[in-house]
Amino acid sequence: MTLLNFQTVDLAPAAQDFLGEVLQGLSQPVKTLAPKYFYDDHGMELFEKICELPEYYVTRTELSIMDELSSLALPASNQLAVIELGGASSFKFRRLQRSLSDIGMYIPVDICRQALFQEAQKLARDCPDLKVMALCADYQQLESFPWETYTAGFTPVVYFPGSTIGNLTPSEAKSLLTMLRRIVGPNGYILLGCDLVKPLSALIPAYDDAQGVTAEFNLNLLRRINRELGANFDLAQFRHEIRYNTAENKIEMHLVSLASQTVHLAGTTLQFAKGESIHTEDSRKFTRRSIENLAAESGFCIDQWWTDSRDYFAITLLGSVTSANILSMRANQSADLSHPFLRRADQSPTSSAARG
Repeated sequence: MTLLNFQTVDLAPAAQDFLGEVLQGLSQPVKTLAPKYFYDDHGMELFEKICELPEYYVTRTELSIMDELSSLALPASNQLAVIELGGASSFKFRRLQRSLSDIGMYIPVDICRQALFQEAQKLARDCPDLKVMALCADYQQLESFPWETYTAGFTPVVYFPGSTIGNLTPSEAKSLLTMLRRIVGPNGYILLGCDLVKPLSALIPAYDDAQGVTAEFNLNLLRRINRELGANFDLAQFRHEIRYNTAENKIEMHLVSLASQTVHLAGTTLQFAKGESIHTEDSRKFTRRSIENLAAESGFCIDQWWTDSRDYFAITLLGSVTSANILSMRANQSADLSHPFLRRADQSPTSSAARG
């Protein structure tokens, strides 16, 4: 049965792009691999298990905040077009639907083609009044995408849940938000998830769990390179390692070589010394001030901020900085601040809705 409210756009990076990025990263003095390549089918399954681990506070804390957001009344004259970055699974969007009314279009973006298209099609079937367009693409491809063609007549809202913004360097995060500012325009918004600075006693176990699921998730990146690119990594000769970079408030994930070894990939010989690591992911932790600064540098201001009772995680609504924004913010100073959306960003960092 053809679904009239469902379409797909496939801009998935080619295998050659994957190979090129892997070779480039592993040829650097400090070897790196891009975390976006964690998410093949098995990587997606492992990440879903990670989200359910008792040590991994991120997902359940974020969802607890979302559950308290009973109503988000964005001042938009048109229906909303929600563009979700990392939308291979729609379960967070389905929760968002409970709080954010008047969504007319949903555009999930991910590079995991099969999972993305299957999940989006299921959502379109479940929500026949919602236009669903699944976009398989790398974030780097978003700027050249003809958004106006698809979101004309809608108010765009970029939904960037989880803590993915923390995987980017400060300059990458600024570049991404600046690009998203052009996508949403002067009247759109970003609903952004960000993991906050917290004690190491909570951070370290979240990325090095007792069951070893995160370790398997990290090692699966080498397994994928073997399978898809023909490399000969011996996974038994690498171990998962977590490091905390105090100066930059970030968790680093590494794969450490347990011996001096040689790996072959596409005609290239890669040498690994014993103890040498492949840096696979950063997970940067934020403060409210650092998010405010990042937003300001990218053309946004914080319209709203919600967090949990421990200040472990925050969801923030970013609006484009315009003269209308400034006038609206001034007007809100005399508004009824009991409504969660109208609570000013310069008040307590935890809204009444989030504290419960």
